[in-house]
Amino acid sequence: MPIKHLLRNEDIFQLAFVHAPIGMAIISTDGQLIQVNDSVCSIVGYTADELTGLSFLDITHPDDVKRNWALIGELLDGKRESYQLEKRYIHKKGHVVWVLLRSTLLRDGDGEPQFFISQITDITGMKQSELELRLSKLRYQSLFEHHPDLIYSLDMDGYLTFANQTFHKTFGYGTNDFKERPFHLKSLTAPESMHQTEVGFQAAANGMPQRYEAVGIDSEGNRIVFDVTNIPIVVDGEIIGVHGLSRDISKQKELWEKLQESQEMYRLISDNSQDMITYSSMDGTTLFISPALTKVLGYEPWELIGKPFSLFRHPDDADVDGAALVSEHSDTKTHTCRILHKDGHYVWIETTSKIVRDTKGEEDKILGVGRDITKRKRAENELRATKERLESFIDHNIDPIMVFDADNRLIQVNESFERTFGWNSAEIVGQLVIDIRFVAPEMMPELKRNLALLNAGQPVPSYETIRLCKDGTRLNVNLTAFPLRDEQGNISGYSVSLRDITDRKQAEELMINSEKLSIAGQLAAGIAHEIRNPITAIKGFIQLLKSGYTEKRQYFDIMLSEIARIEMISSELLLLAKPQTVMFTRKDVGLLLKQVKTLLDSQAIMSNVQIVTDFDPETACILCDENQLKQVWINFIKNAIEAMPDGGKIHIRMRRQGRERIVVSIVDEGCGIPEPLLSKLGQPFYTTKEKGTGLGFMVSKRIIENHNGTITVRSRENVGTTVEVGLPYKDE
Repeated sequence: MPIKHLLRNEDIFQLAFVHAPIGMAIISTDGQLIQVNDSVCSIVGYTADELTGLSFLDITHPDDVKRNWALIGELLDGKRESYQLEKRYIHKKGHVVWVLLRSTLLRDGDGEPQFFISQITDITGMKQSELELRLSKLRYQSLFEHHPDLIYSLDMDGYLTFANQTFHKTFGYGTNDFKERPFHLKSLTAPESMHQTEVGFQAAANGMPQRYEAVGIDSEGNRIVFDVTNIPIVVDGEIIGVHGLSRDISKQKELWEKLQESQEMYRLISDNSQDMITYSSMDGTTLFISPALTKVLGYEPWELIGKPFSLFRHPDDADVDGAALVSEHSDTKTHTCRILHKDGHYVWIETTSKIVRDTKGEEDKILGVGRDITKRKRAENELRATKERLESFIDHNIDPIMVFDADNRLIQVNESFERTFGWNSAEIVGQLVIDIRFVAPEMMPELKRNLALLNAGQPVPSYETIRLCKDGTRLNVNLTAFPLRDEQGNISGYSVSLRDITDRKQAEELMINSEKLSIAGQLAAGIAHEIRNPITAIKGFIQLLKSGYTEKRQYFDIMLSEIARIEMISSELLLLAKPQTVMFTRKDVGLLLKQVKTLLDSQAIMSNVQIVTDFDPETACILCDENQLKQVWINFIKNAIEAMPDGGKIHIRMRRQGRERIVVSIVDEGCGIPEPLLSKLGQPFYTTKEKGTGLGFMVSKRIIENHNGTITVRSRENVGTTVEVGLPYKDE
């Protein structure tokens, strides 16, 4: 190569050293700084004169010295040609600066070490971003890992893509089972729940969160009733699957098992490739590019010399112009874009561009230092997608969720919380938990106990309590809380999940009141019946005695008067068990049946009885007294439950019969009623139950007759009984 050309290259390299936007340093073999450029001074805060003559050990963080010396030793021993290291420098002002150090050892013609050339890139901002991304991931990952409910993910075809340990434990399948064959939602669902499950899944897949009740089948064939919530998984505005959150309600207990420890899905890969150094004219023509081009993009340097780099840029990144970006804002700018590799694919390149000015201060050249960040870009996108999925889980959850930091300061609430309690996030986010008018004064000891548990790293098991809405309304809720941890395992905050149980509490109160009324009615009927029998005999004998004695007839008259009073009292007691006349209103029979089913579900579960409904989808309304009709449904369903002491199913069906009639059937699988006894049903004080009064069926029959309806009873011993009620349909 001609000497002039060599000199020209040396000038270019010297110019690149002085004006490089990254740190460049020449270091002796014993570690002394011989020469540094302005970028090094900017990174560590010292002037060139202050650094010259110092050892690199003087500014290196003590914890990084040993590792740095080990790599230098390998260079000096000829075990490697260069090395790359992420390390820390101590800035002149005392704070830590993270850098990416690349060093190469130059030798003379005899192979003797001469000095090191080092490139120093400030990566402090990148390290902070990495830490923030990891903390964000760990915060939401902790939410899954400590959740006691069944949490799983489904793809758009309904196949399981993820399931937590609670899910595996509940269904009895191990992780290896899921690896060996794919599991579809249908394979875990009982036949009678298949339709509801498919409807709920499809609705969530279309963007509408769903909550419903379904029956699952575990690996041993056992049936489990779940309260299921389906919410869409939204990434970049597109639904890619469905999250499932299920709670086992068949045994009425909370499942507090740790979620299966998720494998680490994403990690940032350090950039091990050498940076590309380029010189371009102000119009973008490439004048020089370092040999690292071949490793990063596959081209030889001569293939790009004389060509504008924009020819190789991705079309969607055409607006990324290093010269324009630098000129508009400052002399130095970092930007990213995709560059076409020689084999046809695109590589993400992060380039730091700097304007090199001539002696007059005019813009002359563009110096660029670029590195391959494809792996980092991919990792950032994956972390962002994970964060969006986790944010979607919280935002679309039907239950209110609150997230607090380690200082008990609220940092996030979901939409369900805003709807349920009346606050919007802007009003309360940032406040301390004790400053939010959310906990009633008498509940403050409870709050302190919860905080003590969470600060000790213990979850707060699910329990019932009261919380206040924005308008002061007291709301019955089921509260669950658990701590959130950072990557070091330290507690970084905690999450609180709340479930509104107002409807359930009202149903429980209705059940208690109904039971009280039923007991009072049975007691009144029993007392009246038992009193009337002896009174009849006493009254007859007194009349006989009265006819035989003429003296002191006034005593007999007094006795007969008091007996008549007892008869009147017994008649009034009987009225407690009889339905009363009320005003009729238009009501939906299906809705009344659903309300009664909710009322009796707990009793059914305790009796190992499952209530299955099958209603005509059309609205079916009649003129009725709501409470009386509910009393009828309660009587018949309770009779069905009591007829199955070993458990079973009760089928409740409702159908339109023509245009003028609605038929409701209640079918059990109980012991049945012998044929000769069917005709006696409805007679007062006739009953087939040990503790019955015989009045329940009579009162129910009278109520239905008052509603212009009919009752038909069909029964077979050891097969079951069907009670069919016909009622007149009321059109709009």
